[in-house]
Amino acid sequence: MRELGEHLRNHTEDYRAAVQQRLFERVWQSRQVFALSSAQTHLDLAPAIAWVLEKSDGQGTVPPDVLERLSLLGRQHRRFGFPPEIYSEFQDCLIDGLEVLALTSYQHDIAQRVITTICQTMAESAASADSKGIPAAHAARVVAVARPNRHTAVIRLESSEALHYKPGQSYSVNSAYLPGVWRLLTPAIPADPTGQLIFHLSVCGDASRSLAGSQPGDFWTLGNPQGDFLPHHPQRVVFLCFGTGWAAVRAFLLSLVEAGNKVPCTVFAVADSPGEHYDTEFQANLRALAPWINLRLLVREKDDPWLLGAQPAAEATHFELAADPVDVLLAQRPHNPHTIVVVGPGAEVDGAKERLVAGGVSESDIETHGWSDGREWDPQFREEWEAWRAWTRTWTQP
Repeated sequence: MRELGEHLRNHTEDYRAAVQQRLFERVWQSRQVFALSSAQTHLDLAPAIAWVLEKSDGQGTVPPDVLERLSLLGRQHRRFGFPPEIYSEFQDCLIDGLEVLALTSYQHDIAQRVITTICQTMAESAASADSKGIPAAHAARVVAVARPNRHTAVIRLESSEALHYKPGQSYSVNSAYLPGVWRLLTPAIPADPTGQLIFHLSVCGDASRSLAGSQPGDFWTLGNPQGDFLPHHPQRVVFLCFGTGWAAVRAFLLSLVEAGNKVPCTVFAVADSPGEHYDTEFQANLRALAPWINLRLLVREKDDPWLLGAQPAAEATHFELAADPVDVLLAQRPHNPHTIVVVGPGAEVDGAKERLVAGGVSESDIETHGWSDGREWDPQFREEWEAWRAWTRTWTQP
């Protein structure tokens, strides 16, 4: 049903507004959970449903791999605090909202069938997680806020319980400064038995600026960890991280050090200028503690811009000027097989992957973790995700 999915994508705003209006009218508590501004609420609603429609057959049957994804969403969306029973109300809102699309009776029946499957699958998944006693969300208190430069914030939090996540996984995060808005952040340290968390924020939008304005004593709400970061345990790794993409790499490297696992790693950490490298004290200590990690700091410009307000770099820190970081990686990439992991803003990650493939790197040797900015439900993006998932199922665990 690709044509139906495409039609929904072409009327994303109309459908989202219709569904949101009905939801706010029928489920009053949703006004306290979701942002009242339609510009910030349910941004992925229409694209997500469109993707499911595109993957379903002409009878509205949803394939198993899509049901798997919907089950995951059902577990993740428990963070909003609604009981599984709310999905019946949500289902009605989604179906009633179809009237703005001017569908034929056949198209309406297919869309209704798919929406019913979506809501039933997510409700069953949420109920199953509830019955297993899996927490829907976690609370953490801000204990320290640092601003190493005007574009970056480092937030340290403390939870009353130990949080369990794998290095490189991310949390959906919400605070009183972001009513109804969630942002995906990656801890910069491995899971800590004392409940400590550190997040690195790139202050580049309203949401991140609001989170960066947190003060000690504020509380954040976190969903459950999500994502896979190097799940196949490669023998050799090259990291290319842009900006605060360093946080995920940092957590992974720390986990290797703590486990005494000397996997050969080369890290190309990229920033626009020296002052944008905000974690040089830690990086200097990491070099001393784990000399088998080759950490290189690349900058596109040798001088910082005015008013960056950067803290001084650690003593003896060396920055390499590189207009195109991918060229540096390709020129010095070892000939033996390596997994190349690219982390950072979606546009930079996508561009780097294209350059790597053009430079002769096999796509199967590249793992990307880009902040998708809503692209995860685009047809091409989802096809790549499915191919990656199929590939991971072929891996053998050590």
